[in-house]
Amino acid sequence: MENSIKILTVAVAIYFLTSNLYGVFLPIYFRENGLSLLEIIEVLLFTFLVIGLLPCLLLRLTRKFEAIITLGIFTTMIFNLVLIFIKNPIVLGFLYGLSIATFWPSFNLLQFRLSKVETRARTISFLSSIIPSITGIIGPAIGGFIIEKFGFIALFASSIILYMVAFLLSINIKFEHETLQFEIPKAKIFRVFFATFVIIGVIESYWLAYPFFVSRVSGTILNMGIVYALSGILIAIATFFVNWLSDIRGTRVEFAIIGAIFYAIWYFAIAYASTILEIVLLSAFSGLASAFMLSWFAHYADSFPREYYASILVLMEVGLMIGRIINLPPTYFLIGENNYATYFILLGIVSLFLVPFYVVAKPLRQQ
Repeated sequence: MENSIKILTVAVAIYFLTSNLYGVFLPIYFRENGLSLLEIIEVLLFTFLVIGLLPCLLLRLTRKFEAIITLGIFTTMIFNLVLIFIKNPIVLGFLYGLSIATFWPSFNLLQFRLSKVETRARTISFLSSIIPSITGIIGPAIGGFIIEKFGFIALFASSIILYMVAFLLSINIKFEHETLQFEIPKAKIFRVFFATFVIIGVIESYWLAYPFFVSRVSGTILNMGIVYALSGILIAIATFFVNWLSDIRGTRVEFAIIGAIFYAIWYFAIAYASTILEIVLLSAFSGLASAFMLSWFAHYADSFPREYYASILVLMEVGLMIGRIINLPPTYFLIGENNYATYFILLGIVSLFLVPFYVVAKPLRQQ
């Protein structure tokens, strides 16, 4: 197990570094490549459908669900290749969704399996937040520079090479077989978790609205990359300390409540931001929000027996899918009118809907 988590750490570090080279710029690339806002929404719709539904099917078909992470890295490499040649929204959405759907659920399962209860929040935060945050400091700055100097095609070509390295590393991880394949937990707390994931899906703005907003304020691709890099520094620091405290104090639900409140504060404040400095400074609130909310993810793992891990993770993706699709109409209508303030305020209000679910969840925890 110790060797597998080391290999996983290196592989996902390369994966997240590569994803951060171009990920925040994808909406900008779609727009510059001639896609209308409606077509970009179409890309995201198909992306979300694949992310939400494909893992359920894969869990039914395979006994080694963890091993799908290798396919996830490989399909992400193929997606970068396709970006160079294809503009069809349905094809792009399907392949984008395929790349995420074959990486994240199996990656999350490995985090659950390879972590111990007493250090789970730290392990999860290190793998799924601190590493992405640190690579999020380097990646956007480098990616923005490459795009400005050499263009998007050169960036995608570089990404293909890096994904191949991560893929070759990932095949050396020792994967386990599932004792249960797909089974919906009957415990009441699962319904609470599922409802919260729908809400979390609704309040995600990083797919389209936030990158467009940062691009508009920043003015250039390079400046946009620098904004994300500076924000990543604050987010990485906040994530480490918050999740270390979560493990020490065991305050999973309380921390999740704080996270929801910080998200609301961030959205209410970012609605009125108009300069690069304001966006960077306010990113401290989004970093704290994300860090505190990771405790909810750790609590999810703590609340179910290990044999349910694969099932609850693919069901989490279903909940997020529903929320993300609900988010698409306001994204289209409000961002289409450049009404970012109303959009962000709306998401801030929805963030607060999480709090009563978190309060209800604590006494329902399955022992």
